[in-house]
Amino acid sequence: MTSFEDFPMIEVKKMNETEVRLFALLFNLLREPRGISFQKFRNIMPRFYKNEDTESDRKKLYRDLNQLKSLGFNIKVAQFGYQSEDFFPYYLEKESIDRTLKFTKEELEYLSRVLFSTEPTQEGFSLSQKLFSYHLDLIPKFAKQPMEESISEEILDSSHTEKILQAIKDKRALTIQYGYDVKERTIEPYRLVRKNTTDFYLLAYDRGKKSLRRFILPKIIVKKESKEEFQSNLKITNQDLNFHPLLLTKHPEVEIPFQIHPDFEDRWKLYLEGASFEKVGDEYRVRTTNQNALFQFFVLSPEALVSTSEGWKKNFQSYTKHWEDLYQFV
Repeated sequence: MTSFEDFPMIEVKKMNETEVRLFALLFNLLREPRGISFQKFRNIMPRFYKNEDTESDRKKLYRDLNQLKSLGFNIKVAQFGYQSEDFFPYYLEKESIDRTLKFTKEELEYLSRVLFSTEPTQEGFSLSQKLFSYHLDLIPKFAKQPMEESISEEILDSSHTEKILQAIKDKRALTIQYGYDVKERTIEPYRLVRKNTTDFYLLAYDRGKKSLRRFILPKIIVKKESKEEFQSNLKITNQDLNFHPLLLTKHPEVEIPFQIHPDFEDRWKLYLEGASFEKVGDEYRVRTTNQNALFQFFVLSPEALVSTSEGWKKNFQSYTKHWEDLYQFV
């Protein structure tokens, strides 16, 4: 039976001034995952970094941070575009979990035999290139790269686009399948619209849903060309052609006030182009049916936001907190 003497205690001694400072420095870094700047260190740790000689304090902080690094703590500096290093936050980077697959030589040899036990396929060859990227010598000598497969029926049939264009010209209805939906739909195609530089959409009246819809062109399969003329008689408006995310209908229209930093106003106006807004004094009043579409702009340019409504601010904080929590698992 083990006894207390089998586990000798570590001798306890009083920490010296340097050790106290390093512990305080480490605990503050752990408490502030977003990072702490040099100036903030001076404010929260005045006992150690609040001397009249600022440069001396800076050197002392550098030495202390390097000492923590030597002890195995991964300390980084995040630069957010400020001109002075006094604003560069130092932060403690959490070690990422190694999720890569590791194989022994025997396992790789076995996998290579399995992969090439039959006539190699394009998928099998692609998989082997990933698995044996650093061990190409383990691929069997008899393995040959598969021939390119002949053009299959799965390749997008350009005739679908031709049929759609002809139906737009003749004002005739089409029976289509859209995406993975096997149910056939009858539509009345009005116009092709290009979004950005590569995405093409079809504006068409869906008889089943009794409304104007947008269809991504490559997902449309024309099943039948009808000789029926349009039952609808729609006039395409500028709003129908506007693909701005703020105009997507996710909720009733709301008006949200924003005050934007002058350095970001040009970028802000460019982002709002096509949306509904007005500027009153220094305030932009944005009307939208999809307020969450504004999140992305301020995630990329957080310094742009000077003020906004409390309701939208809470929604934005909740959104960023949600993603911050998710990234804890990465």
